[in-house]
Amino acid sequence: MTIETGGTTLGPYDFVIGLVGDQVVIGGTNGGNIRGKGGRKVRFSCGPGVTAFSITCTEFADNDGGTPDEAWPFKESRPSAPVPEFEGTLNKPEKGAALLIFKYTIAVAGKIAADPVIIVDH
Repeated sequence: MTIETGGTTLGPYDFVIGLVGDQVVIGGTNGGNIRGKGGRKVRFSCGPGVTAFSITCTEFADNDGGTPDEAWPFKESRPSAPVPEFEGTLNKPEKGAALLIFKYTIAVAGKIAADPVIIVDH
């Protein structure tokens, strides 16, 4: 799936939020799933047909159920309202932690949200 980027080449940590019908899609490497080291900058921006999006994150839940806790993988504060762009710096895992895994959701008003994962390494 390709989202029109106006001729801009996306870097490995640049993601464009687009729509296919009523479904939110995330254009970029790994279909919007992110794996990177703490300290890495990640950027999300609106593609054609999208003027703003919201981003939320939770811990990645175990398969045995339960409600995942809200979590935030970036040093920057979570936007409190929909935004046309978000650039964040991945937090580094605490010493001794193997890695951090988050489920993140990109939502556009009136559309079906996308919810890939973020994995943060040392």
